[in-house]
Amino acid sequence: MGKNRAKARSGKYDTARLGTDIINIINYIFLFSFLTIYPLVFRTKGHSVSDRYYFNITKTRYDFFIYLSIGYILLIIIAYIFEGVWSYYKKRKSITSAKDNFIFKPEHMMWFFILANFLAYLMTVSDDGLVSSNAAFYGTDARYMGFLSYFIIGFSFIMLSRYADVKMPVFTAFGIVTFFSYIVAICQHIDFDLSRFKNEEYKPTGIKALFEIFPRYLFNLKDGIKKSQYNVFVSTFGNINIFASFVVISLAVFICMYIFADKIFYKIMSGIIITMGGMVIMIANSDSAYLGIAGVLFFLFLLSYKRGCFLRFIQSLIWLGIGNFLVVLLNIYISEIMDRSYDKRGGFAEALDRIDIALILLGFMAFIYIVLRILNRFFYDRFEKINKNKIIIIISAAAVVMFAAVIVIGRARHISVFTFDYKWGTYRGYIWTKCFELFRDAPFMNKLFGYGNGSLKTLMNTYYYDEMVSVTKKVYDNAHNELLQYLVTTGLFGMLSYIGLCVASFVYILKNSRGKVIAYMCLSAILGYFIQGLININQPITTPFMFLFMALGVGYVRFLKI
Repeated sequence: MGKNRAKARSGKYDTARLGTDIINIINYIFLFSFLTIYPLVFRTKGHSVSDRYYFNITKTRYDFFIYLSIGYILLIIIAYIFEGVWSYYKKRKSITSAKDNFIFKPEHMMWFFILANFLAYLMTVSDDGLVSSNAAFYGTDARYMGFLSYFIIGFSFIMLSRYADVKMPVFTAFGIVTFFSYIVAICQHIDFDLSRFKNEEYKPTGIKALFEIFPRYLFNLKDGIKKSQYNVFVSTFGNINIFASFVVISLAVFICMYIFADKIFYKIMSGIIITMGGMVIMIANSDSAYLGIAGVLFFLFLLSYKRGCFLRFIQSLIWLGIGNFLVVLLNIYISEIMDRSYDKRGGFAEALDRIDIALILLGFMAFIYIVLRILNRFFYDRFEKINKNKIIIIISAAAVVMFAAVIVIGRARHISVFTFDYKWGTYRGYIWTKCFELFRDAPFMNKLFGYGNGSLKTLMNTYYYDEMVSVTKKVYDNAHNELLQYLVTTGLFGMLSYIGLCVASFVYILKNSRGKVIAYMCLSAILGYFIQGLININQPITTPFMFLFMALGVGYVRFLKI
């Protein structure tokens, strides 16, 4: 009888956890909103076409991000205060009192990054008026990545990184949204509009409304886009470079899930997404996506070998190869069967858009997998005795040497991709050169603290407008390299604090990951975004994902410690 009563008492809710449970609820609402609504939100109404869909997507996502984050910050601050008071009342330790001996704490580095952006903003207030302080604050000349955005990002990071008791259903929801965004991209690639009815007066009722009107507002995103610009916009992210950024983040997460998650549901879901990712990475038509995924795959190659999941890693490559093979077949169908031209691939996408290359890659991965299965079957004990840390060091060193050798040989043979000039990387060579010149010629204080967020467009127009238009036929408002962007806009202090934040977060998560798949997914997303950001732009559509996964990873491993 006494045992039964004890069991009954143990099943009651522990009121001492009320404070942390409130924090968890707020975190979950924020994460679900960010990972499900945020990638899909559009403005569907406006006075003109220019106020809707792709034409206003940057401002729409910025507004959603700002309001969502401000609401989260206000609620989570109240929750932390309540948790501290409630813990004191219940005579238990608050989660905020947990000690952490890590030397470079990620939240400390984030404070430096916030300070760097604030000092950069002050430079616009105190200078001769070349750069508008209003533009630097709101980022109106920099795709709304002004001081306000980084201030909100910073405080959201600090709050979420303190404690994040997150579970896999969050990533299931993210997987559904990722699947949907990939479907939209594939449909747009073949010009398949699921809305069959364009007559405004047609108003179906009942079940027809679901299947006829609802898809129309989801897949008519390109209404009003000029035919010459039609292939520049894709999926629910607008510009193909921005979609490529999302592809890197999402693929990194789900490749990692496939390798390290044990439940069959997550393996099936991630396998489907990886296969579709192998298709949309070519549709994104951006080398930044391939570079980002290559970096993630090398990291997961080492990590899976270390954790004894190397066969799963090869399986994930096979799914990617199947996706690449399917999109090549799709392209053949478009060009030969439908007799319709499509946007010609460039860079890595062009090299992989061949049926023979697709089959060779897929066959090679399948061969490697079969060989490893055989070796694992007969020599497992011998492999387990090998010092994995030494092997990882040797492989990493060999990769660095091979990378350096490729660059040296490429430059010696004057291969275009290794010849840096103004035209390199679709004129990234030009904008990077001018960014270095802006930094080189800047006054000492601007070298340290930059010209202010939102300043690059003004600086380029002031000093290089005629040359820029003559050489590139366009006006740049971004360096197309996040490190250079921070160097010019926030100075050495800003760039180094950003690098310090990324490194501190990555090392902190890796050191405290305890083999947890969620920690590894966050690491993969961080690494993938950082690498693709070396030739891509920061904006309010995908850049906040980088800081979200950093904060989530730090908060999650901190929860594990607590």
